[in-house]
Amino acid sequence: MSPQHPVERYFSNSDIPDETLDHLLREARQKLEPRMRVIRRSEAAVGITKSPYGPLLIAVGPAGLLMVHYLNTQSMQRGIAMLRLKFDPIEDAQAAEQIGDQIRRFAAGERDALEYKSDLSLVTGDFQRRALQRLMEVPFGAVITYHALAATIGAPSAQRAVGNAMATNPIPIYVPCHRVVRSDGIIGHYGGGTQCKVELLRTEGFAIGQNLRLPAQAVCGHRVTHIFCRPDCSAARRANPDKTLIFATAESARHAGLRACKLCHPQ
Repeated sequence: MSPQHPVERYFSNSDIPDETLDHLLREARQKLEPRMRVIRRSEAAVGITKSPYGPLLIAVGPAGLLMVHYLNTQSMQRGIAMLRLKFDPIEDAQAAEQIGDQIRRFAAGERDALEYKSDLSLVTGDFQRRALQRLMEVPFGAVITYHALAATIGAPSAQRAVGNAMATNPIPIYVPCHRVVRSDGIIGHYGGGTQCKVELLRTEGFAIGQNLRLPAQAVCGHRVTHIFCRPDCSAARRANPDKTLIFATAESARHAGLRACKLCHPQ
């Protein structure tokens, strides 16, 4: 007959000391808690909403908005699969409609409509996270180049990596990757489609034409001096492009807290 295990010996005896029980419970809790954290995954409210930019798959988690997924250019299965990596999707049409309402108001010109907090939990890479966090500092009515955005995170030669980070942004519109453009003034690609990017930029005041370029009346705003200039101003030409934002209009620059250049007097 095999010798009795110490734990079995305790449980065959009704008179177990309290301190022994406490010790056993502490040991069991220490072993179970890490496993339970894996099992207890957070839920994400998921639904589809209509928008001027096409149908959108929306996911909202406990800490904020997790996903805005363009269904006109990307499959629903891809969005759900990405969400399932960290969350358990639960259908919730009301949560999706709340986000849809904000997006529709934004498309109608309400600049402060996108008030729901963004949660970057679905972003897996540190580089992408830093790029998206810096992108969220670009205000309504302004754009930044891929090169300048790369420079803000200390990697000015990583334009391609920034482009990939924008392409895999899980929360477009709220984390505004439509505000990133090429250095030559062409608006560039977009996960929701080129026309969607055009409409988003037009919503923010950019008169984008058939050539898909930023308009001539755009002004250059310096992020350090907080001065905005005409593109042909000598001060603008001397400015470091990595420190520059491009605003749709002088009004957009003023709204962001910049003041007009005293040399070129942009209007």
